[in-house]
Amino acid sequence: MKARCTPLLLLLVLLLMGLPQSSQAQEVGSTPAKGKFYTLFRPVPRDSLQELRPDRPGVTESPYTVDAGHFQLETDLFRLINSRDKQHRERDFNVNHALIKLGLTQRMDFQVGIDSYSWEKQWDEHQEPERNQGFGDVTLRLKRSILGEHGKPGALAVVGYVRLPAGRNVGNEKAEYGLIIPYSYDFSKKLNLQVQLENDLRYDSEAGERFVRVSPSSAIDYEFSKKFSSFVEIVGQWDTRQSSWQASVNLGPQFNISDNVILDGGAHLALTREIDREYFLGLSFRI
Repeated sequence: MKARCTPLLLLLVLLLMGLPQSSQAQEVGSTPAKGKFYTLFRPVPRDSLQELRPDRPGVTESPYTVDAGHFQLETDLFRLINSRDKQHRERDFNVNHALIKLGLTQRMDFQVGIDSYSWEKQWDEHQEPERNQGFGDVTLRLKRSILGEHGKPGALAVVGYVRLPAGRNVGNEKAEYGLIIPYSYDFSKKLNLQVQLENDLRYDSEAGERFVRVSPSSAIDYEFSKKFSSFVEIVGQWDTRQSSWQASVNLGPQFNISDNVILDGGAHLALTREIDREYFLGLSFRI
């Protein structure tokens, strides 16, 4: 039963991404400013780029894809993660865990996640800690916009991914798979609501078995000025290894350095005992 849930969802996302569109405009997209169609090999002009809306800084991602023919980089400059489970504790420090995106069409982009470097420490009370460090996993993602146009308040997308074990000392031991469905609605130019449902097929190395994780989330972004905004987010987690839900509240500021650069930071604060506590500083920019 565990192994069937996520493969069915992955099949759904592949079908959605492969569905033929009713018109050329839906397949390759267009910018209202020019009224032309753009692809990877016919990039959107710089003066017609849509607003920069990265997937970070919270768990809830953006349903908007990167403009066709353009690159976008979203990275944790650093992230500190503290975990606790009864007498067992873990502490991870990540540097430059980056997500590189390439716009294929106006409704699809391809993404590569690279866990550049991590320091991991885990220990039980009254025992010497175990330490590991090195390059981590590589994640391949494909995002397809299902609903949403320039100037429209609502948008919906589907993201399918596979996380591949690439590091020797840190990261996963086996591949993991997931499906993410983010939705966004702009109530005004300043206020935005995002909701998301994520379903993952993960691997527990200690138990030597796979498990299904479900993680719904919701975030509110508010723009105080053209240069400064902030977000507040509630995230829930449940998996087949446990009987109760876990939750956290995430928050932080965002600074719009320019139309193509955003600096962010924040914290994930645990509402239940078993959830991770995280502190981070990140950067997003496009070319």
